[in-house]
Amino acid sequence: MDFYDEGHGDDDPGRGRISTEGTLRTRYFVGGSGQVDALTVAIDTVKADAEKLGIVWRDPTVYYEGGGESQGYPPPEGWENLVNRHAARLGWRSCYRQDTT
Repeated sequence: MDFYDEGHGDDDPGRGRISTEGTLRTRYFVGGSGQVDALTVAIDTVKADAEKLGIVWRDPTVYYEGGGESQGYPPPEGWENLVNRHAARLGWRSCYRQDTT
């Protein structure tokens, strides 16, 4: 999870307004539990930890690293629908069109 504070892009260090940004991720490889898939476990855990740290969601968006174009992060088959399903589950926005086929 990447996060950017509300002041992102509106910094004014002279007035004490600076933005915070960062990344939260799981520490371990996450396997499925049989009842819940690994991606759901990872997303829900990182989201819960972020909320415990006081991160407030302003315009949350679910996306895939590199938008599916990065050679370093090849997406799984059906990744756009997977991202869309998780965005809908969380009530967040997705960057990808819903497959209408």
